[in-house]
Amino acid sequence: MQKILISEWVPNQCLEPYKDEFSFTLPDKEKHAFSYDEVLAQIADYDGYLILDNDGDKKLIDAAKNLKVIANFGVGYNNIDWEYATKVGLPVVNTPTQVTEATAEHAMTLIAATMRGIARYDREVRRGEWNSPNFTDIDTELYDRTLGICGFGRIGKRVCRKAQGMGMKVIYYDKFRAKPEVETEFGVTYKSLDEVIAESDCITLHMPYVPENHHIFNADVFKRMKKSAYLINCARGAIVDEKALAEALKNHEIKAAGLDVFEDEPHPIPELLELENVTLTPHIASCTLKARIGMANEALKGITEVLKGNKPYNVVNKEVLK
Repeated sequence: MQKILISEWVPNQCLEPYKDEFSFTLPDKEKHAFSYDEVLAQIADYDGYLILDNDGDKKLIDAAKNLKVIANFGVGYNNIDWEYATKVGLPVVNTPTQVTEATAEHAMTLIAATMRGIARYDREVRRGEWNSPNFTDIDTELYDRTLGICGFGRIGKRVCRKAQGMGMKVIYYDKFRAKPEVETEFGVTYKSLDEVIAESDCITLHMPYVPENHHIFNADVFKRMKKSAYLINCARGAIVDEKALAEALKNHEIKAAGLDVFEDEPHPIPELLELENVTLTPHIASCTLKARIGMANEALKGITEVLKGNKPYNVVNKEVLK
């Protein structure tokens, strides 16, 4: 029976469909998670590995003598050295479909909360402050504002629909422009990245983290955004230069930001924590029980299909499949 290692506890209902064909090793609910070193010490015995909040680097891949497939619990897989995995013929699996609705919903919630100052008001009320002036431009209504979506994949498209439901106008940038019929279907206008930066009242990021996107939103970009604009990031932390963002927020080069992801999780830089005009959440955009169970099922389905010699849709480096 082939063996699958899981780095964190997952509900038994996720494992039940596969227990007749595969055996599983995972921490119990109380221990919750294996450390990287604990995974490294036992990975050589396993055929499949599902990563939750851990790393699949070259050192671990080299130690995994029997490993036939590695999977990440999420759409992104930059915590796996997928280029090295591809080089050694190791399939990498992700969960591209099950995070879509929850992540888009959280992004839209973060857009609304940031533009309307919800977290700031909450902190003020708890401190005994009642900051309720009759005439102020401290916050912005969403209706009739332009939302720029950077990354028009599954999640970007769902954010588009939700934003339009709030009365926002939507423009988008993607390295791979959508087909004309898709643009018509979604009622969106393609713009260059420079145009999205200059024209948007709020920019929301849904692009993948790849080397060319490292700090693509940086000090120069913040200077080219509207001073009244907002930045939302529910994609990957390293897309944004956090120190430059903190300076831009501090100096009011942009109005505010909402962040669900950070470059060095779980350690946002102190400069961000000190600012009132940033709303922070701890990488929980997909954190609903329905979405998380769906993600576990999608990852395990991909792993088990590879182990059975099949070619699942959610292998990101399909060239390694024979």
